[in-house]
Amino acid sequence: MILQKNDVFNIKRLEENYILTEESKELMKQYLLIERDYRYALREMSAKLENLNDYCEMTFYHNPIHHMQSRLKSPDNILEKMYRRKYEINLETLKEYIYDIAGIRVICKYIDDIYTIIDLLCQQKDLTIKLKKDYIKNPKDTGYRSVHVVFNMEIYINKVTSVVPIEIQFRTMAMDMWASLEHELRYKSKNKLTEEESKSLVRYAEELNNIDLNMQKLFNSKEIIED
Repeated sequence: MILQKNDVFNIKRLEENYILTEESKELMKQYLLIERDYRYALREMSAKLENLNDYCEMTFYHNPIHHMQSRLKSPDNILEKMYRRKYEINLETLKEYIYDIAGIRVICKYIDDIYTIIDLLCQQKDLTIKLKKDYIKNPKDTGYRSVHVVFNMEIYINKVTSVVPIEIQFRTMAMDMWASLEHELRYKSKNKLTEEESKSLVRYAEELNNIDLNMQKLFNSKEIIED
């Protein structure tokens, strides 16, 4: 498992790199007081996923999760998103509308593994689904495939119960490879993609999806034995 850690930020370091309004400064000061909740929830969810992976290995002799990455959204990205979406700059709006401060990307081996892990997470008493978008069954026009689920997680710190949203993106290895390279080509290249190149990316996504489906059929046809 790959768990990406982020340094704890402070308001002075943020002010060195960005011009902050008074409302932005106040929001970041308030966010600092609850940032630990997001970090705690991220660790708890990562542990749940590792435990479920172990459970599947013991029960089905199969590890559905190939690897995963976790991160906390940086404070400047939080502010940028709020300004871009024209949200009010206050803590209440942040807690209600910014779901992806704590995020995990879970890379599974097969398509069915994605839905297995989601179903197992839904059985956890401290988790409820806040939002779900299935881009495998309904791919984006760009060809992007993944399942995005925002879970509300109950956490307990110092006898206080809080609810923290965590966004999890579920992909197969093929979907992750395509998404990573597509993002680099679309957003980090000096030249914009042409219409023909964009169509090619959609076609490649479809070809990789067919590979995913065929690999799933092959896996389903085989009897997995215990090591």
